Amino acid sequence: IDVSRLFTEMMLAIETRDLVIKKMVYLFLCNYAETHPDLAQMCTNTLVKDSGNEDPMVRGLALRALCSLRLPQMIEYTSEPLRRSLQDGHAYVRKTGVMGILKMYHLNREEFDRKAFTDILYDMLRDPDSSVVSNC
Repeated sequence: IDVSRLFTEMMLAIETRDLVIKKMVYLFLCNYAETHPDLAQMCTNTLVKDSGNEDPMVRGLALRALCSLRLPQMIEYTSEPLRRSLQDGHAYVRKTGVMGILKMYHLNREEFDRKAFTDILYDMLRDPDSSVVSNC
């Protein structure tokens, strides 16, 4: 069932504080971003803002959604939240950042190399959390 016609309504629901609804909206956004790239790009500011939220779960989910959009024009918005996430105090956010770097590599290798994420990944191998290290 194609529910992509609800994209506009889902964009409005992205501002919710309810974690379950936010997770559902992020998933919807990632699934339909390729068919509606212009509308997905309009959600970028909210995703970047949520990647700096006080709740580590929201930060991680927003970062995962931002990196999962698979739109080449989104690379410029993804780099800074990724860099911040790798220095986050919560392991879930750092682990999500490491996985986001991998997605960035597959989407745009030149940007990956220019931002020196390879060196950052080598540094992340010394992370105190095993889930972060195993994803490196």
